[in-house]
Amino acid sequence: MMWFAPRPYLKWAGAAAIVGMSWLIQVMPSPVTLHPFASVDIPEGAELSEDLFEYREIPEGLLPAVAVRGVLVVPLSRGDPLTSAVLDGTETAVPDGWWAVELETPPGLLPGAHVLLVAGGDGLSPTTEPIPGVVIRPMAEGQEPGERALIAIPAEQLARVSAASAYGTLTVAVAPGR
Repeated sequence: MMWFAPRPYLKWAGAAAIVGMSWLIQVMPSPVTLHPFASVDIPEGAELSEDLFEYREIPEGLLPAVAVRGVLVVPLSRGDPLTSAVLDGTETAVPDGWWAVELETPPGLLPGAHVLLVAGGDGLSPTTEPIPGVVIRPMAEGQEPGERALIAIPAEQLARVSAASAYGTLTVAVAPGR
């Protein structure tokens, strides 16, 4: 009477589901971010610029985000990642003739990052130019939408930016390479 014994079909289906889920987890893409790596050997004391670095994809959270600005306190070899530990640690200052305003910004901005502010109005105005800005200090270290940052803007644009921010018609644009 062996042929009347119940077959372990549910066990086989459960094992197949576990194997399928583990395979799916392995092939799912992990979140990545772009990080600057030295494209040439950079000596100690060199002023950093974008042309000295190439951006590579790394897993998100592997290295802390850093802006390509400042002066190196140690030399970097080709292929080394840029980290805040190798920079001199000077703060971003407000340029002469500019004022700093606290604004709602996209997540992940770094000190020294350049942004463009687009101030909307009551109607369409094709002659409205974007306003340049420099991030002085992000107010939060997280990656949450709606975080705030201290942004420097030209003094002659202060009233326009303040009004657009108060009415909710201000957009902070960030370059793709930020």
